[in-house]
Amino acid sequence: MFRIAIVELKRILKKRSSLMMIIAAPVLVVLISLLFMQGYNLQTMKLGIYNEDNSIWSSLVMRFIGTILRQENIVKVDQNYEKLLKEGKLNAVIVIPKGFAAKLYSKQPTQMIFIPSPIDLHLAAAIYNVLDSVLADFQGSAFFDPKVLRYIFTESDYPVPRLKLKDSELRFSDLISPFVVFFTAILITVSLASVSTFLDREKNLHEMFLVYNLPAWKYACGKILAYTIIGASVSFIAYSLTVILTGDSLDFFITSVLILLNALLHTSVGFLVSSISPDKSLANILGVSVIGISLFSSGFAIPISNLPDIFRRIAMSTPVFRTMYALRVYQLEHTVDNRSIFVVLLWTVVLFSISILSGKFVIRRG
Repeated sequence: MFRIAIVELKRILKKRSSLMMIIAAPVLVVLISLLFMQGYNLQTMKLGIYNEDNSIWSSLVMRFIGTILRQENIVKVDQNYEKLLKEGKLNAVIVIPKGFAAKLYSKQPTQMIFIPSPIDLHLAAAIYNVLDSVLADFQGSAFFDPKVLRYIFTESDYPVPRLKLKDSELRFSDLISPFVVFFTAILITVSLASVSTFLDREKNLHEMFLVYNLPAWKYACGKILAYTIIGASVSFIAYSLTVILTGDSLDFFITSVLILLNALLHTSVGFLVSSISPDKSLANILGVSVIGISLFSSGFAIPISNLPDIFRRIAMSTPVFRTMYALRVYQLEHTVDNRSIFVVLLWTVVLFSISILSGKFVIRRG
């Protein structure tokens, strides 16, 4: 099994095209993802506001936010907003803390707490950036003077409320990292593994395997191990680039576990595609389809919260979504989402087992 893996690795790395793809893919995915992060609008966003202060002035601030982000997209929530965030029913929640109005009257700096949802972080980032920019533009104006409704001439030095993330150490560039890290491995492993058995068939190596009574499961394990190593390596390259370019600080242990599961899972899918495909053209088509499904189910290309309920539930149960969701939850809450990790592990075990059995399709063709 290990000999097959070593031979397969040498074969891949000897090809300049494969080597260039392995090196270039993480760089391109990191750069493109960071650029696309800035390209989303607020037409379909859903924002919740939790008003702990319950003052007249905090209510006016809520109305002010509604004029910026379309009133119909904003809902008032209670202290149970976390469930709505995790289910994707809200893209973000703004908490107006107690004592908000009192600080305004005393000309003290005020802050509203911004809590993003782990789902569709690109929309949460857009909401945050728009509101923060608008609030910054009001700095130095009389708009946030509590006496503005009672007096025509007012002072203009009242501090404007600013937004801050619940975890002040986080940035939205950090929250896009799960997609960058995991999608690079998906791109490489599925692309290469989906055609991995055809070179053996073209050179009739599978006949040699039959002569030497090589078990089909050893053949499959060797192939899968080789491409899993490549996929995991590419993800770690993307992880390193993300740390360098954005200063991100993803937890290394949690990220490493998810990287290995993600690489093994998608290598298994790629090998399965290669084993059951009668020709390379069909294998390429199926491989591209798998990559496309992974991209859409990740929530990066299309906001999952905007899908019909049944499709949203399906997308949220896919291993790609669960892998990224587990890491995002850890980033936002510093807690391990055991349920998501278990779902990913279950998907990995099932697909790995099926791909091992599919090795018989290659060996038997001799």
